[in-house]
Amino acid sequence: MMKLRIVLMLLAWLLVITATAEAREVRLQAGETYRENDLTVTCQAADAGQAMAPLSLAECQYWDDFNNKCLFEKNVLTYRNLECVEECQHWDSFRNTCFFQTKCTFYPAHESFVRTTCDEFDDFKNKCLRTRETKIGPSGRGRR
Repeated sequence: MMKLRIVLMLLAWLLVITATAEAREVRLQAGETYRENDLTVTCQAADAGQAMAPLSLAECQYWDDFNNKCLFEKNVLTYRNLECVEECQHWDSFRNTCFFQTKCTFYPAHESFVRTTCDEFDDFKNKCLRTRETKIGPSGRGRR
């Protein structure tokens, strides 16, 4: 019984300590330093070309179940909370061929993508007749 009381008192003490501890958030710009007691934190900018490069992930868009292989891979580009997908927009399932693939171009200075899609496709010639560019970025999505 005595051990139970000690354990409960220790648990209550830990809860009080945890509740009174305050979490703080410090945001630093590149080059800034924060010091507190024996802790020093310095924010360093990433190397040139590294900070403004989107992450690129390949993913199978069209899979051949018979031969167990990927016929076409799409590419998902991510930068911060933005996402742009390069994928096959016009796929011929008879020939297992992509006739038009969307394209993403990243503009680091604007922290934006421009996605090019086919707006008008000729099914007879298997050719894109007119493309459309859409901006994906901080100022929202808009036609360009």
